[in-house]
Amino acid sequence: MAFLKGIELQGFKSFAGKTVMSFPARVVSIVGPNGSGKSNIIDAFRWVLGEREAKQLRGGTLENLIFAGTPKRAAVGLAKVGLLFDNADRAFPVDSNEVFLERRIDRAGTSQFSINGDDILMRDLVPMLARAKLGARGLTMIRQGESDVFVASSAEARRLMIEEVLGLKEYRIKKTQAERRLESSKINMDKVRAMAEELLPHLRLLRRQKQRWARRSEIESELRTLENSFYTTQYGKLAKELSSAERPPESIMKKRGALEDEIKKLDETARQIDKPSVEANRSRAVRDEVGELFRRRGALAAESAKIEAKMEMLQNRPTGSAFDHDKFFETAKGLVSEMEEAAGWADVERIKTALRLWAAKLSKFFSQAPAENDGALAALIKNKEAEVRKIDARIKELREEEEKLARESENANKKFRELIGLIEEKKNEVRKIDVDVREYSFAVERVVLRMEEIEREWEGIGRAKNELKNMVSQGSMNTLVNGANTSEAERRMFRLRGELSAMGDVDEALVREADESETRYEFLSRELTDLDRAIGDLKKLITDLDTRIDGDFKEAFKKINDEFNNHFRLMFGGGKARLKLERKKTAEAPEANSEGEFVATAESRHAPENENAIEGVEIEINLPKKKISDLSMLSGGEKSLVSIAALFALIAVTPPPFLVLDEVDAPLDEVNARRFAELVKEFSSKTQFIIVTHNRATMEVADALYGVTMADDGVSKLLSMKFEEAK
Repeated sequence: MAFLKGIELQGFKSFAGKTVMSFPARVVSIVGPNGSGKSNIIDAFRWVLGEREAKQLRGGTLENLIFAGTPKRAAVGLAKVGLLFDNADRAFPVDSNEVFLERRIDRAGTSQFSINGDDILMRDLVPMLARAKLGARGLTMIRQGESDVFVASSAEARRLMIEEVLGLKEYRIKKTQAERRLESSKINMDKVRAMAEELLPHLRLLRRQKQRWARRSEIESELRTLENSFYTTQYGKLAKELSSAERPPESIMKKRGALEDEIKKLDETARQIDKPSVEANRSRAVRDEVGELFRRRGALAAESAKIEAKMEMLQNRPTGSAFDHDKFFETAKGLVSEMEEAAGWADVERIKTALRLWAAKLSKFFSQAPAENDGALAALIKNKEAEVRKIDARIKELREEEEKLARESENANKKFRELIGLIEEKKNEVRKIDVDVREYSFAVERVVLRMEEIEREWEGIGRAKNELKNMVSQGSMNTLVNGANTSEAERRMFRLRGELSAMGDVDEALVREADESETRYEFLSRELTDLDRAIGDLKKLITDLDTRIDGDFKEAFKKINDEFNNHFRLMFGGGKARLKLERKKTAEAPEANSEGEFVATAESRHAPENENAIEGVEIEINLPKKKISDLSMLSGGEKSLVSIAALFALIAVTPPPFLVLDEVDAPLDEVNARRFAELVKEFSSKTQFIIVTHNRATMEVADALYGVTMADDGVSKLLSMKFEEAK
């Protein structure tokens, strides 16, 4: 199965219209007269595979690739070339069994690649082509007049050609890209290090100046946390107290109402007991009568005393002696006062005792009683005593009645006092309940006042009242400060506020500059770390790629050398030839650029890090019957034969998917042309050949033949033939 299935051209050079060439066979020859446009097909291959230089495509500018028109055919504004590949073995990393690679260009100079209709950048396409062992130059794409390309190239270019056929170009591109990234990383690292070193002194100054702000921020943060915990704790506790002390329990208020009802009933009973009654009136009447009787009795006792005194005076009056009237009257005056006082006494015995005392006092003034009037006075005294006895009997009766009334009154009073005591107990209970109710009210008021005070303090530190309430309602920050350390928290807040006040304001612009500089320095430090790591990774990658390229190259080189000697002997009928590795270290080594071009530019040259790396490939030959000391001494045909021998040696060891050869057999004589044709036929089982030729021997080994002609309108046209169908 052919890897290359066809090519499609439209507007490219002399192919004005759409031209499709299918390659179903392993060997396809393209023939036609000179000037018909055969080599334009080869240029189309090179262009679609990434060639960028117009001179390599036989044109002054890329715009010259677009059909410019003829007197009979108008110019076109777009040129495009597409290659159709079989991708069953996934040579291209595309999930499709066929890959259509297309490149187009317009007269504005816009060039675009696409794969299966999806645009792709050239830098992404080149590694894909290298992986498939495809390129726009080298031994796999030999244009007209370059059949001796292997001999004519430098040792470094030969190495690159061999690497491309061996499939090492992919790693060479990766190494080139890695070396470029390494160089770029080193440059960037120097720039970043310079910026960091330039920034660091200023950053140190800013850091010192920022320390004040950092300390202030720490204090503010600690203070804010402390304030949050302190105030939310206090406020939360008060809120809980308020919710539990909003009003007295309903059971207490019901009990108070019941007590008041009971007190009313007891009051009513007490008033009924306390109303004036007949017994009370009688008791007062008895007391009044007793009093009156005592007054009468007292008066009688006084009268009896006077009579007895008179009788005693008369009996005890001294005879013939002088009577001391002044002392007598003074004593009598004292007795009168005592009698008036005794008139109110109720105790009869006491009165009698007093009378005897008075009589004794008066007896001193009278030594003997007068004889006259004693009987009358004694009778009078008996009458008085009889009357007193009646009064005493009445008083006794009244006393008994009074005691009875007193007992009844005492019972009533006792019951009244009991009621009054019970009422007072009930009132005390009510008063206690009232005290409790007032305590509830006072507690609520105290809580509300304290909460308002906390809210004022909270607003005083520049915080919103709603913020405090929201924090408490959400349960945040209200468990850090408890009663055990509240005073300590207050002292700590006071100290922190004092520190902030003493610290003063800090220039926020300076702080922002410090933060920005710190961020910038940290970014540069990370960049340095990342670049250092990337440089290490890239060096390791380059070393690994060098090891891979060098190892694979050496492994295949011996086989290539053997095949080169065999094919050289075949082409020259003897002699010897060998390829020699050039390991001499040079200041610069040519390298393939990112597009895989074999051009040793200043940008693509990098000194190898491995001192044993292969720099190039030299050719040593020994022609039969001819002494050659330098390759420049070979004729054109001999150079072509050496290059063809090298080409088939590479195909024998590691065949590329296809070769595009433009008249490489032109410098050969008939014998060598026949040998070339036989080799093409032999190796067509390994590699597909697309050959532009005029040689009959080459045409004969082709499986399909395309003829290119040019009509009078200046446009190339195709004629095709499959030899199997022709036979």
